[in-house]
Amino acid sequence: MGIRHSEEVAFGPYGGAELFFADIDGDGRPEVLAYQGPGVFGAGMYRQWEHVAAAYPRSTCLSAFKTDGTRLWTFGEPNPLDRPYICHAHESCVAVGDVDGDGVVEVALADGDTIHLLDGPTGTPRAKATMPHDNFFIVQALGEPVEPGEAALVVKNGEGGYDHWRYGEPLIGLDADLNTAWAPVAIPGAGHHILPLDLDADGRREFLVGYCMVKPSGEWRCIVDAVDADSLDADRDHVDYTDVLPLPDGGFVLGFAGSSKGYLVRDDGRTVFAHPDRHVQGCALGRFRTDSDYQLAIYNDDGPMVLYDPQGTELWRVPTQERWPLGMPAACEGHVFHRNRPVLRCSLDTDAILFTDGGWPWLMDGEGQVVMAFEPPEASRQPEMDIPDRARADDMGYGFATKIVDWDGDGQMHAVIYDRRHLWVFPLA
Repeated sequence: MGIRHSEEVAFGPYGGAELFFADIDGDGRPEVLAYQGPGVFGAGMYRQWEHVAAAYPRSTCLSAFKTDGTRLWTFGEPNPLDRPYICHAHESCVAVGDVDGDGVVEVALADGDTIHLLDGPTGTPRAKATMPHDNFFIVQALGEPVEPGEAALVVKNGEGGYDHWRYGEPLIGLDADLNTAWAPVAIPGAGHHILPLDLDADGRREFLVGYCMVKPSGEWRCIVDAVDADSLDADRDHVDYTDVLPLPDGGFVLGFAGSSKGYLVRDDGRTVFAHPDRHVQGCALGRFRTDSDYQLAIYNDDGPMVLYDPQGTELWRVPTQERWPLGMPAACEGHVFHRNRPVLRCSLDTDAILFTDGGWPWLMDGEGQVVMAFEPPEASRQPEMDIPDRARADDMGYGFATKIVDWDGDGQMHAVIYDRRHLWVFPLA
């Protein structure tokens, strides 16, 4: 018998192709931000593709919900329920943080050629900025005060670049009013994921963009000693995802899913190992077994999953699989899945690797054995839809995503599994 869900939320027409979780009203509990829109397909270079044009969303919409399903606000108009739309949001098109230091959080929405800044509690527009091109769909907030001329937020392209910009370029710094703090810059291997972290132990956060530390001032440097920033291939060596594991001594280690390689890096930038693989799409750091202090799991797109100990010894390599306990919709046949965060750490009695890249999510233990931990609710049975031949199934709304969330604001983590219609909350303790 697996874990049963404790709560279910039905979003109706306001459900998101991607969900984000953050306390936006200061009540100590997370709210749910549901994003509808094209994501990276909003760039003109992709919007003209036949399968994208055939399923392009009619609007961009962002809605905020309480955990009981009460809708707080909506920015934009929701897409109609009777027509599936294409979206690939990098899990990075929305960011939350107090950008101006007034104690109230803001919500930033990256929408291609425009960046919107909304008041967190009400959704009221506070500012917007026009970008130099239509491919800015990644945003991150620093979440702490900055000096004049420094960036409270950064925005970037996550796919093909225009003009002289390469894949994933450029990055732009914005102040709390969305004025440009510093001009566009090329960050090597910047890819799809940005984290705000104190990377140099100076008591202030920086932006971790690809393999590089970017100061709020715009100063940047590569912090991974195994990476040659001058020769890095922006396309095949970009960072798809970064994971962080705090250590008992107060430090941390970083895992990079670097497309061509998986990296384990210490907080001082020293590379423990950098192993080439087929296509490293995701990674998860955790204590999945007891014979070493921690391990790094990497997931190659469509498999295999590989587990390394802290010295870089490969412990096992196993194939992955899509599992549909309630049956796979016929519309998914022949279509691939490609999530930006396909694996993450899930802590039950011990850490486990949670897999969610097609089908219903499942766990893998430290021995590489699959465990079906979460009972699928009846409402998770996904309906048949007509989707374009070349479209990826998850870009059209099939499959599920999972986030680990402090759902009640009490320090106890829950697994939140969701699709475009519902979310389900599974207690982990």
